[in-house]
Amino acid sequence: MLETIRYLNLSYSDLALQMFLPEMVLRDAVEGKMGLTRGQWVRLGKRLELPTTYELRPGERDGAPCWEVCFPPVHVRTDERM
Repeated sequence: MLETIRYLNLSYSDLALQMFLPEMVLRDAVEGKMGLTRGQWVRLGKRLELPTTYELRPGERDGAPCWEVCFPPVHVRTDERM
């Protein structure tokens, strides 16, 4: 998500206003320092127009439960005859 925000040249303050979050909370979540709720990650994904190739998984930050965004690895088919 960080790369998408940079690529689209979006401002954290504008995104935070659209998400109804404090800017520092959004910035810390995108940088992996803080978790968001599942609904907040879904809204952020929609705002960034991300494809649905990411997964939301329950996680833990500083002993508190949270949701994390995980991008599944790309499956590469290899030729076993080589």
